[in-house]
Amino acid sequence: MKKRYLAATLTALALAVATVGVAPAAHASDAPGTLCYTIDATPVYAYSNFTSYLFTLSPGRGFRLHGGEMLDNTLVKGYGHGAERPDRDGWVRGFHLYCP
Repeated sequence: MKKRYLAATLTALALAVATVGVAPAAHASDAPGTLCYTIDATPVYAYSNFTSYLFTLSPGRGFRLHGGEMLDNTLVKGYGHGAERPDRDGWVRGFHLYCP
């Protein structure tokens, strides 16, 4: 599982780097928080138990992380907003994000 996660992370990072050369870098907003990137299509939910689906963010885009839950130094779930929807905060599963 760790090899698959690493491969997905590296693929998303390569996609993000390649996209920077073609279009401006993706940034959520200047609100306080950690800037992460979506690894794959990332569903966003209204609640921390992943209910009330809101929308899906595209892979390789910015996600401003305002909070979340960690377990063994791994992000389990994160709260924030994506570059495509800076107007709406929500919850995402941690494995959808890469936070350098």
